[in-house]
Amino acid sequence: MDWLLHRGKCYWLSKTSQNWSESRSDCEMKNSQLLVIQNQDEEMVFIQNITEGEHLVWLGVRVTFPEGKWMWVDGSPLNQPQLPGPAESNSCGVIKKNQIRSDICNTKFKWICRKEALLI
Repeated sequence: MDWLLHRGKCYWLSKTSQNWSESRSDCEMKNSQLLVIQNQDEEMVFIQNITEGEHLVWLGVRVTFPEGKWMWVDGSPLNQPQLPGPAESNSCGVIKKNQIRSDICNTKFKWICRKEALLI
């Protein structure tokens, strides 16, 4: 319930705001993960539609410590070396309109969980 189906994946958009760690934990409790963008062109259009392009929304990407590299929660590297905004040990990724940006992980934003769709 409240999940949106798109190309074999299910997406859930929060109605409240939390920091990045709380958002990640909430997705894990839903047997999902914070949004990992796999197809930036196609998936970003869908995300803009469900967020109405206005809100800052947490993504499942953050700077690892001590390496200082951007990594998705699924363990894959972000295909951009730098994001606009801060890139320190407490930096996490957000979507702002059609861009992935950096913000401080303790800031409170809405978030999106994603999981594979199950055929029943």
